[in-house]
Amino acid sequence: MRTIPRLLGSLLLLLSSQIAGAKTPIVLYSEEGQKPFSYLENGEVKGAYVDSLVKILKKMPDYEVSIKLAPWGRAIAEVEHGESAGILGVYYRPDERPFLNHSKPIYLEEVAVYCNREAIKNRQFKQFPSDFVGMSFGNQKSYLAPGAAFFEFAKQGKIKIVEGIEFPNLVKKMLVGELDCVVNPDPVIQMTLKDLAAAGLPERMQDKSSLVMKTKQETVHVGFSKKFEELHPELKKFRLLFDAMINK
Repeated sequence: MRTIPRLLGSLLLLLSSQIAGAKTPIVLYSEEGQKPFSYLENGEVKGAYVDSLVKILKKMPDYEVSIKLAPWGRAIAEVEHGESAGILGVYYRPDERPFLNHSKPIYLEEVAVYCNREAIKNRQFKQFPSDFVGMSFGNQKSYLAPGAAFFEFAKQGKIKIVEGIEFPNLVKKMLVGELDCVVNPDPVIQMTLKDLAAAGLPERMQDKSSLVMKTKQETVHVGFSKKFEELHPELKKFRLLFDAMINK
């Protein structure tokens, strides 16, 4: 999916919507290569998350906000350690990520389960994750999309998790039968399958996956680093103003 080389694992890009002049700089992380939500195309950060963010930032002309693209696990680590102001695209998980102040929702999306057709043959699925006992799932590092019940099942040994860095590689493993299923926002899985086909995935493999169910809707937020805010109290002013501008 990623065709543009990374510089030190990430690229810092200034949002084109910003107005010139002396402004307070804010750096947010976002996941690289997460089409159609957050990705780099022709040197420009694009995606539905970015569009939602820019719409809000247009109401905040005193700030200069940059996006730094990185693998999801690294982006989470940066905000946890207070090395960046925040991260774009997190779900509301205050218990699992107590190091974040979550903004009001900026986006709504559906999470889906796709599986290898052979793995689900002769099985019925109505409830997630209880109907998936004994199956293996690919999950990106630091991803919480499958939900708390899923990870509890994994802790109990009822579900196996194979962790990866890049989602397309997990999808490939699912298609060839090394994994049974993947969980992610439905548009991300669809786009990944499309991109893999365009990149030369053998035709015999392109029909190996099936949408099993859409598990839930999730609200998407900007997660602001509590540790960064302790070191840079001016972030609080931005965070509160950001929330105020979301529905204005």
